[in-house]
This record gives sequence, C-alpha cells and structure tokens, in this order.
Amino acid sequence: MLVENAIKLIHSVPDGWVRVEQIRRIRGGLEICFGVYRGRRGKRTDVWSVRCFGVRDASIADLDGGGLAVYKNTHPAANQYVARKAEIRWPCGSDQDAVLATLYQAHIDAVYDWIPFDRYLPIYSPWTRKSFPRSSEPDSEKMLASRGPGFLIRAYAKALRIKGEPVQVTARGTSKRKSGRPKVLHFGGSHIVADRFVARRASGATALHSEGAGTHGGGRARKRESGL
Repeated sequence: MLVENAIKLIHSVPDGWVRVEQIRRIRGGLEICFGVYRGRRGKRTDVWSVRCFGVRDASIADLDGGGLAVYKNTHPAANQYVARKAEIRWPCGSDQDAVLATLYQAHIDAVYDWIPFDRYLPIYSPWTRKSFPRSSEPDSEKMLASRGPGFLIRAYAKALRIKGEPVQVTARGTSKRKSGRPKVLHFGGSHIVADRFVARRASGATALHSEGAGTHGGGRARKRESGL
C-alpha cells in the first residue's frame, strides 16, 4: 500500500496517537512498526509496518511524537539529494565569524534543521580543528568555498551579498531527479529520507514483529513546525 494511503487511514482514528514500536534493518533498508493509540495514554487500536527502501538519511530522535506525515521530493530534506549542486566562494580576508553567523541564519531561514548546518559547511572548532574548505580554483589562495545543493548555496549567497560580501556562485554537475525521487517520512522529531516507502497493516492490533535485533521501542510528526 502507498504510505500516503496508510497515513490517511491512521489519521482517521479519533484522537489518534502514533508511537514507534520497533525499528529494524531489512534487506535494502529499514522497517518501522507504528502503533496507533486512542490518545497518548489510550489503548492501542492498530499496528502498521512501513518499509523504507533506498534510505538516504535516517534521523531518529523521537519515538513517541504522536503523528505521521510524508513529504514529496521537493522538501529540502529530500531535495538535497537530487538538486543540482553549486559552489559558493568568498574572500579569505572576510570576517569569518561574521560570515559564519550570516550563513547560519540563512541556513535556518532556508531549511530550518532539516539539514544539519555543518553538512555542507565544515565548521571550525578547537575540537574538530576543521576550517572552511579552500576552493579548488586557481585563485584558491584568496578564496574560501563550500559546495552543496544549489537551492541552499543560493540562499547562502543571497545572505552574504546583503551583508556586503563579494561572493561567487558556480553551478556544478546536473540534477539527479531522473535517478530517483526520494520522499521524507516524518514522525515526531525524527525523519527518514528514502526512495520508496511501502506500508501494510499488521494482522490485528496486537501484532508486532518478533525479531528484536537492532530495534527501538517507543514516535509524532511534531518536529520543527517550519511550514516546509
């Protein structure tokens, strides 16, 4: 069954609350077992299994969130894997603390916390000893650079230009949309980005998978009400 149809059925439960009962690895991805309850402390009325194939990212932080949602490949958490890449460059002589603060605010405004801030901008700290990567271009001794999905890099560039920083943006590669259209499964403070989701209703409200290896008990689409 399409996961979108399963979610409609799950949401039809009055005062429904969705909780992750189990997560396990399967061939080609992950399987998540969701229990559906009448209210957060109510009786379990149903059990659903969602298989995630071609997993691109799995951020599991909340197992008792209450809701469940799925977003299309235009959502930033999925779009980052198929969008055309771009590179942004700015002068080494810039105030890098100010640049970092500007980039962070631009990141939050563009994608909130759906994409970790340090994923495309290696952040310097005394612990990681990382610094902004130098560009591979001939003038790299004078420029710093970072590369990532074009929609995010353009947001960075716009913010830096407003601050008066001279930046350069170069498109890299091509879009990968033809090679896959990942979606986002969102539950509580957790989400999974995968190429395909398959849902099925377990046989009876008490049914659960018996395998225990690599599982977690406890799940809401409460995460970041960002409107994305």
